Parts: sequence; structure tokens; C-alpha cells
Amino acid sequence: MCTCTICGGSGIQRISSQRFRTCFTCLGQGQISAAIHSAPLNQLTTTELTLNQLSCLTRQPS
Repeated sequence: MCTCTICGGSGIQRISSQRFRTCFTCLGQGQISAAIHSAPLNQLTTTELTLNQLSCLTRQPS
């Protein structure tokens, strides 16, 4: 794990001089950890890939 560079490890991000919020990068933990599981798109071949398996929005050709 490494210290979050956005909030400096505090877990709180400064928005303005008097506004703060939870850091969305580290989710308030102050540290960024590696992903537990690799993304399934890296392990699929193009023949196995269907639209319902995608985790992102796609644009249909017109």
C-alpha cells in the first residue's frame, strides 16, 4: 500500500478554504492498495467477449 497523493494520507480532500469531503481516490482510508482481482477483460479472448460482460459503456455504430 502507498500513501494517497490526492489527500496526502489524511483521507480528507480540501475543496475550498472552508469545505472538505472524503477523498474519492482512497475512499477516506489515506492509503491506496493494489487491486485484489485482475480485471476479467484481460483474460477473455475476443470470441468470448459479449456486451453483457463489458464493465464500461459502449457506443453502438449508427
